Amino acid sequence: MPLENEIAILVDFCRRALGDENAERVARAARLAVRFHEGQVRKLDGSPYVTHCLEVATECLERGLLDVDAIAASLLHDSLEDAPASMDAGGEIERALGPAVLEMVLALSKIRNLQTGTGDIPATYRRILGAAAKDLRVLIIKIFDVLHNASTLGVHGPAKAKVKASLGLIYVGVARRLGMMDVADRLIEHFLPHLMPVQYQRAMKNLTTLQKQGAAGMNRLLKVLEVVLHDDLARDFSLESKKIADFFYLTEKPGTGRLQRVGWPVFRLRLFVDDDDKAWRVLGKMHTLFGPLPRHIRDYLNAPRINGFRALTSRVFWEGQPFTVQVVRSQDHATNRRGVLAQWGKSGPDMAPYMRLLATLGDSDLRMSEVHAHVLPDLLDVYTPRGDRLTFPVGSVVVDFAYLVHTELGERCVGAKVNGIVRPPDHPLGDGDVVRVLTAKEARPQRAWLDVVKTARARTLIKQALKNRDIPVDGIKRTLSGNFLLTTLSGPDILWSTCCMAVPGDAIIGRLSGDGRWIVHRADCAKAQGSQWLPGAWAHTTRSEILQVTFIIHHRTGSLLPVLELLAKRGVNGHSIQGQGRSADSYIIAMELESPDHPTLGTVLKELATVSSVQEIRSYCWKQ
Repeated sequence: MPLENEIAILVDFCRRALGDENAERVARAARLAVRFHEGQVRKLDGSPYVTHCLEVATECLERGLLDVDAIAASLLHDSLEDAPASMDAGGEIERALGPAVLEMVLALSKIRNLQTGTGDIPATYRRILGAAAKDLRVLIIKIFDVLHNASTLGVHGPAKAKVKASLGLIYVGVARRLGMMDVADRLIEHFLPHLMPVQYQRAMKNLTTLQKQGAAGMNRLLKVLEVVLHDDLARDFSLESKKIADFFYLTEKPGTGRLQRVGWPVFRLRLFVDDDDKAWRVLGKMHTLFGPLPRHIRDYLNAPRINGFRALTSRVFWEGQPFTVQVVRSQDHATNRRGVLAQWGKSGPDMAPYMRLLATLGDSDLRMSEVHAHVLPDLLDVYTPRGDRLTFPVGSVVVDFAYLVHTELGERCVGAKVNGIVRPPDHPLGDGDVVRVLTAKEARPQRAWLDVVKTARARTLIKQALKNRDIPVDGIKRTLSGNFLLTTLSGPDILWSTCCMAVPGDAIIGRLSGDGRWIVHRADCAKAQGSQWLPGAWAHTTRSEILQVTFIIHHRTGSLLPVLELLAKRGVNGHSIQGQGRSADSYIIAMELESPDHPTLGTVLKELATVSSVQEIRSYCWKQ
């Protein structure tokens, strides 16, 4: 289609949706976009690059972003980085469309790495999220930009396409949190063939097989369901097959996800009703007609999910096959699939349901995004004593709850009353728990919490607190002279360096690491020189302790024998031996060594590094 025709269609769409005056502003933005991208073409098919901008703007408008400034910004989102240097692109945008549009375009523009000249993805991501905390339109435009780019990933090689798909997953989490489930599903369907092609093909094959097997039964089900309509309970219903996106979950680390094994149920039934009373009557009728599955009944009608989803949900049996049931009020259906975009009007949507999300965005970065980690299908609802509902990933603990309520509450947490019973900080939360956090003025964040917390917010704040040099390090006593005393070997915050393997009796030096741990080296270690290293001394007690060591060993018959002979020679007891394959020719061995005196364990550690079959000492630490 000629470029002029695409612009005319978009402008005409704007005229019908937003009026003549706003349509003229969009036409002005389109003309600027054509000028700024003149001569640039798309790799996919050689078409003018500006068609990408037009399609992003059209997608935004069709999906319900009824905001003239946002549509103008979507047309110009690549202008500042692509326009010739001779053009004052920013000035022209501000003069033609105003500062609000320019501010959005600036937020959407890539930040360049000064050394490589390529896009600095973490910096760009942080800027977009920071801007979105003030103006949600920036984030919505970016999601549709990523969606359109996702449809053309095949033009890149497999490796590059996988990297781009991994980065794009960040916006899947954001889209889900905004309730834009249709968009999130489309993103996943574009990304999965590049992220995990073998798993994707296998899952699609299984999904197609199960849907074919159940198709005849579902057709018979539709006839039975007419009872629900004849009783004037439900206005209408729809039966749909689940998508591959329904089996894909984001994992805590941004850029990664998990495709679950496809299994029943693979069908979803939606029943539409007028009000709450009929919703409960319809669900009761469904449970009467079919056998409900225990523990699958959820009232999201009166307690909506964090992304605004409202419905009664259940799972029932039909002819030996389970299927999902959703009873939805007619006025909620659009919001359940389109989220924040379904509410957009002349004054914009109600931002109240998204305020916690917006507050989170400002502190997020590419490596640690609570938005990404908060996977919607696997959530717990936990309540404060006042009845406020907070939502967490499955497996979250009391400390996660404390940090979500308030940072200081997390830092002073010593436990909580969970359903009236005192529990420790690492106690796992259950769905429906009522939690009141217990605090103490002298309490401080513990490094061990990092092993149990599930929310990125808690993990980030704990790490920030541990970096505070005023917080004491367990096992390290700093003296007024600038030295330090090592008062225990088994302190959880002590990091023993494997390059020199300091053991009791050696001259040692140490310093605080960036994440709040105390690094210990031998004083003569070549890797630890400089004024930041402080001299130290051993001041630990002589109580019996265990040396835990992890090392890499050659994967061949008899490799472990010299290690066992060394332990026997020194009279050291080796127990809790665990091993796992690392590669075709090496194994990782974890072993606990026990001896009445520390010098012997220190000698064994150093001699272990010289055993011919041992490739490398990975780590070691002391345990009580």
